[in-house]
Amino acid sequence: MDKFKIELSPAASRDLDDLEMGIVTKVVSDLKILKENPFPRGKLIKKIKGKKTTFYRLRIDKFRVFFEIQPMKIVILRIISKKEADRYIKRL
Repeated sequence: MDKFKIELSPAASRDLDDLEMGIVTKVVSDLKILKENPFPRGKLIKKIKGKKTTFYRLRIDKFRVFFEIQPMKIVILRIISKKEADRYIKRL
């Protein structure tokens, strides 16, 4: 299976810059897993329903990575704390 390309939105890049180094390392390693298979088994990834386009959420500790899957590309939209995640979903 071909690998997906990971692309960070400008907002996701800013989010990553604001995180502590330990969390950044964990996020980057989990994004590499997404690159291989954007639909890994388990409960870490959840589809966000009820929106115009299809978004997904990846759970990493107390953070949530929101992304969209496009042909051979995964676009990371935001990397935010669990607290901010509900507000973000409502705004989508």
